[in-house]
Amino acid sequence: MIKSIINIIIFIGIVSVFSFAVTQFAKTNDEFQIILSNIEITFSPIAVIIAGAIGLFIIWFMFKICNFLIATYRFLNGDETAISRYFDRNREKKGFQALSDGMIALALGENKTATIKASRANKLLGKPEVTNLLSAQAAEQSGDRKEALKFYKELLNQERTKFVGILGIMKQKLEDGDKETALELAHKAISIKPKDGTILTTLFELQVEGNDWTGAQKTLSAKYKSGLLPKDIFIRRNAILNLATAKEGSSENSFEAAFQANKASPELVPAAILASSAHLRNMKKRLATSVLRKAWNKSPHPDLAAAFANLEPSESADERYNRFKPWIKVHNGTPEVQMLEAELALAAENYTGARKIMGDLAEKKPTARCLTIMAAVERGTGAKDAVVRGWLAKALGAKYGPMWTCTKCNNIYNEWLPICDQCKAFDTLEWMETEIPSKIDKSTELLPLIIGELNDKKEPSSEDKK
Repeated sequence: MIKSIINIIIFIGIVSVFSFAVTQFAKTNDEFQIILSNIEITFSPIAVIIAGAIGLFIIWFMFKICNFLIATYRFLNGDETAISRYFDRNREKKGFQALSDGMIALALGENKTATIKASRANKLLGKPEVTNLLSAQAAEQSGDRKEALKFYKELLNQERTKFVGILGIMKQKLEDGDKETALELAHKAISIKPKDGTILTTLFELQVEGNDWTGAQKTLSAKYKSGLLPKDIFIRRNAILNLATAKEGSSENSFEAAFQANKASPELVPAAILASSAHLRNMKKRLATSVLRKAWNKSPHPDLAAAFANLEPSESADERYNRFKPWIKVHNGTPEVQMLEAELALAAENYTGARKIMGDLAEKKPTARCLTIMAAVERGTGAKDAVVRGWLAKALGAKYGPMWTCTKCNNIYNEWLPICDQCKAFDTLEWMETEIPSKIDKSTELLPLIIGELNDKKEPSSEDKK
């Protein structure tokens, strides 16, 4: 920039001096004479000016020719010159055009064309950090994973492309099922870009799949601090990680993890149950009851009712019924509370009351549990075994009702888990209605503590005894 300004100033100065000299010379009427060997040549002022201008032009032109010859020599010698820069620009233009064509071909699924264009771009540009990624993706889409891996490894040699190379190799390791190597690569990638959403998600998934709850909590916090996770989702998932930690042991740290999980998400049923159990071990029955009640007030759940019942294992059926009455009032009239109250009445041998409580629930919303309760009611009121068996037969083909269900793959579970065993998804189990019919073993009766064993054999008559 400075050199250009200096050249402009010099040019203006030379033109100004020349113009001034021409003007002064033109004002004189003197003629310019040249005498060579008795030959006299006379020039007018105008002719002298024109000759001077032509001379200057010839000198400038010869200077340019000399510069051109010098530049040609330097070009042939391999030095950088204006000529070489011209060819470089032309080559670069063609290289980027080939790169652009290759990217378009890759997007259109023309993998062979993309590979050819990537190779041409690499030759023209001489910048493998620009073309290797295109070559790797083209090879990968063509199914040549070995060739793609070669290009990804070449990307590792440049600091600017190292992250992309790690991602490419990590993706292949995940596809191969090599989770251990993929986890190592994820840690390397996160050290390069700590706030990258894709790598944070991958690292978190690998950690929870490997039951590394502590590492997963750190990654979850990093994702939240980077603004990639809403606060409510962060709180819930952090609570689930604490719950998963608590479920693995019975140490003081596990108890603290259970309390933290319950504090963060009081409505989370398994967290409430585990926190209640921890309070009970510490001889704090009132806190255990409070934790369960808060979760129950959010939504009734049979596991919460079972945990509440276990707080007083030695009480009578009538005492248990009375203890549950405040809980029943909170969600009175809901199917869950109807069935809970009916089971409590059955345990107290109040069969008529249980029938009244159930009402028409078996007709409106028949589930395996509901129909089995009706079988217990019929047995308690003295109905024939055929009637009881009829209710149980209906229960065999009825729906489960609400179950812990994975919202991703629809797999169902009897108890809550932080990770679905089938699809390995995290925090996807919800207590919800399922369309899957129940699979009750016909050799086993439901509710054995309430209805006892059904006897297929008829009581012998008095005539048979004789």
